Parts: sequence; structure tokens; C-alpha cells
Amino acid sequence: MAYELIWEPDGVLARFSGVVTARQFIQSVEETQGDPRFDEAHYVINDFSEVSDHELSEQTLTQLAAMNYGAHASNPNCRVVYVTTDEALTQSLKDALVRGDMTSYQTEVQPTVSDARDWLDGQPKLHILSNVMGFRI
Repeated sequence: MAYELIWEPDGVLARFSGVVTARQFIQSVEETQGDPRFDEAHYVINDFSEVSDHELSEQTLTQLAAMNYGAHASNPNCRVVYVTTDEALTQSLKDALVRGDMTSYQTEVQPTVSDARDWLDGQPKLHILSNVMGFRI
């Protein structure tokens, strides 16, 4: 498997390695967003620092944007950070997810996991949901 999900108290670290196929990446997102812990997660860090190659095409990132748009309804209090120094991947991620038409989560690209955590620590807390009589508004 080209990824590992590590659930932390406030979010999840998804570590990718080797060659990451589009299907593996989408599977990692489905697994993350389908986990009950995701509803309370404040961040997802997608660490691509150990990736030698990937199949994250424009089509895959468009699918991801749609998935994030839907998941935003169950958890709008989350941020997503991608860790990579690959300039082409950085540009693709920014085009599709940071400046795309279907943005949902605040998304950032950082060169290291440490930088990703520092960026997250520097962001104000999101408190968009309220729980009133069992209903989220």
C-alpha cells in the first residue's frame, strides 16, 4: 500500500510513499472522510515527501475537489495541507484546490510536515458548526 493513515488527537496525517496511483490517493481520501473521527478533525496533512512518482492528474484533483466539497458539509472545521517540494505537483494542487472553482477546505502546500504543522498552528480556530438539539447548523 502506498499510504498510511495516522490518526492524531486533532486530525490525520496521511503518509504516501513510492508511486501513488490516482486510485490509491482517492481511496485514502474516501477512507479518511468516511471515518467517524473525520467529523471532529481539524486538519488533514497529506505527506508526499516520500513519493517517487504519482498519477494525480487534473481529472483526479477535480474528483478530489468534489469529494472535499461534499465532505465540507459534515465537517467545515477542517484544513488540508499537502507536503511536497515537487513544483509541478504544487502548482497542480494550487490550481485545483487552492484557487479552483469548487473550493471548500482552506488548503495549503508546504515543503515539510514541520512547516505544515507550523502553518496549522498559526491559523485561527474554525468554529463554524454549532450543535443545537442534536442538529448541526
